[in-house]
Amino acid sequence: MEALPEAISWCEVSAEAIRANLATLRRGLSQGTELGIVVKSNAYGHGLAACAGVFIAAGADWLIVNSVGEAIALRALARESPIYICGPVFPDEAPEIGDARASVAIYDNEMALALANAGQRSGQSIGVHIKVETGTNRQGVAPAEALELALYVDRLEGVRLEGITTHYADIEDTTDHRFALGQLSRLQEVVQAFADAGLPKAILHSANSAATLISPATHGGLVRVGIAAYGLWPSNETYATVLERRLGANDAQLPDLQPVLSWRARVAQVKDVAEGEYIGYGRTYRATYPMRIAVLPVGYYEGYDRRLSNIGHALINGVRAPVRGRICMNMAMVDISHIPHVERGSVATLLGRDGNEEVSAAQWSGWMGSIHYEAIARIHPGQPRYLRWADGTLTTEES
Repeated sequence: MEALPEAISWCEVSAEAIRANLATLRRGLSQGTELGIVVKSNAYGHGLAACAGVFIAAGADWLIVNSVGEAIALRALARESPIYICGPVFPDEAPEIGDARASVAIYDNEMALALANAGQRSGQSIGVHIKVETGTNRQGVAPAEALELALYVDRLEGVRLEGITTHYADIEDTTDHRFALGQLSRLQEVVQAFADAGLPKAILHSANSAATLISPATHGGLVRVGIAAYGLWPSNETYATVLERRLGANDAQLPDLQPVLSWRARVAQVKDVAEGEYIGYGRTYRATYPMRIAVLPVGYYEGYDRRLSNIGHALINGVRAPVRGRICMNMAMVDISHIPHVERGSVATLLGRDGNEEVSAAQWSGWMGSIHYEAIARIHPGQPRYLRWADGTLTTEES
């Protein structure tokens, strides 16, 4: 590895992988569909500041966040890009939404009125996207009430009906997509009702990463790509569906999604453990031979999950080093008995590639008994994020 930072632990974000992923996703879009990239939750743990500029330069048409606070932070980084808040917002946040020049999902009159008042005070119209409940039973207004809300928005000054949207319940969890297609059908019925009522045409969007990869029918005017933009398949079921359809079309070329994130840490200490000695809290691991271990300066506070205890592996000098004992709040211990030339300051790869070995997000989340969305999103924001460029240099932000 070259161009390492001086930090004791850090994340590296590949600018080239981001660019390649967006190019791959763009090629698969239906004509006229815009590419929205979800950067909520600190860009899925990759670092908002590190990723935002690269996504924009790589051709993202929209950037999508979960909250007003994220929209404000993103607006400071992306001064002109359209920003859409997909998560819950509250009426008292309406002025900040206007200040961030963000569009927002709504599902009731109270929020619409608060946004209209904020838009009038600021002298600019705020774009609203009506979130329709089609089967996930999370956010949204019932289809039978969506038209009434849209007509109410249309009568207000300070807001404009910009989008109509829903979210799929299980499109990434199965290879049987009839439920998702039923959700899309219900959304399209609402779109038709809007048109019949003479409302202005709004951006139709429903596709997450899985839908974007699986079904052009879901693309609409905008897709909201999250996990795939970071080079990770939404699920094994999504991969299997795309593979089957490509093979059925005599096209074995799958979308080449390239993982964006690596997480590394420096070895803090190397020490010997005698046969029969215990390692870590709770004495959950006992050395069955004379061992040599490395202490790493990361633990569950930093996002190195406690469920990796006695299960996970790090990579040191391109070799797997099994976790021994419980993951602590700020430390973890790995077995390096079989790895030569490890010393204080040696680099351990917690997530990503080192030589011919790789700890993938899918493998990591499997050890955790969870999903890779959680594994990467929970890497602590305090871990420094560096952009790694094609020439190997590292920067803290796009230059």
